[in-house]
Amino acid sequence: MVKILRIVDKYAGYIIVFFMSVFRIFDCRKQEKQKFLVIKLWAIGDSVLTLSLIKGLRKSFKECTIDVLILNRVKDVYECYHTDRIFCMDSFTDQMNLIRRFRGYDLVFDCEPYFNLSAILAFLLGKERIGFSGQFRSLLYSKKITFRKDQHMVQNYLDMIRILGKKYDTTVLEKLSVGIKDKSKVDAFVAENFHNKTIVGITPGVAETSQNRMWYEERFAELSDRIIALLNCSVILIDGPDNKDIVNRIMSLMKQRAVNSQGLFTLKENFYLISKCSVFISNDTGPMHVAAAQGCRTIGLFGPNTPVLWGPYGKGNTAIYLTNLKPAIENDKGIFREGNREGYMGCITVEDVFEAVKECLG
Repeated sequence: MVKILRIVDKYAGYIIVFFMSVFRIFDCRKQEKQKFLVIKLWAIGDSVLTLSLIKGLRKSFKECTIDVLILNRVKDVYECYHTDRIFCMDSFTDQMNLIRRFRGYDLVFDCEPYFNLSAILAFLLGKERIGFSGQFRSLLYSKKITFRKDQHMVQNYLDMIRILGKKYDTTVLEKLSVGIKDKSKVDAFVAENFHNKTIVGITPGVAETSQNRMWYEERFAELSDRIIALLNCSVILIDGPDNKDIVNRIMSLMKQRAVNSQGLFTLKENFYLISKCSVFISNDTGPMHVAAAQGCRTIGLFGPNTPVLWGPYGKGNTAIYLTNLKPAIENDKGIFREGNREGYMGCITVEDVFEAVKECLG
């Protein structure tokens, strides 16, 4: 589904952007900005990073309202944080509500790095728009910021506030808060399985794009065995249903006993479950950013993507990045090259990650 959307967006989007750019002369600018919309259509981890932007807006504009426009796949992230209203593009009811909000927002923040659709939506919904420069879709923005590859993505999003003359910065991610019902189920599970032992969480899989981001199952198994046997910790594997075979293979290769939580919890419950881990190890994927937001000492394993942009944000977190190859992922251009998993991830050894775990545990 994601691949189809990208293809349609690439070709149809250019034509729509061209014709819409002519109508920028009708932009209506207001001095006072109070009604904001943040667009972040997909990617759980990237959605977590945009929460820093929302926090910065609340700090900088005291009386503002902040809505978000998303796809349903990331709705849980924003439901676990303070936003005024959530609109899902894959909801017919929300689509009708958005039509009634034509040019209804004072300012729209387009947090998608390259997507034409998000720029088109921003143009239709906002009197003014902020997005990334250097692309054809940038014609639709009122203000543009540079997609800088020499700073973290959190800082790129915060540049959207700074271009408005506001000063805001943060060294931590915003925590995801879940309800009592979600917590109680997880608390019971943790009490039954871990008996007050230190918990190390692992997400061994990745999402559908760029499978070459994934470290090797055999190494995850060996690493888990060493953590359990040598550090006297418990290990839990936390991953999505699409990566069931990966998790099962790791479990079958292990000599020690790890806990497999796959299929037991909702996404929100997993947010809280991750917060129970003292250390969290993940490929460059969504749960890594969730773990950093939840206060875990997080270790991110990188290869096709650069941790300068996407590493686990915050003090005490670590990115292991040892490849000599050029990045295969260019987020601002929508380029996700597959292949050469060995060249990107093979240079990270079990010893490299094990030493990082020991350091995180002190």
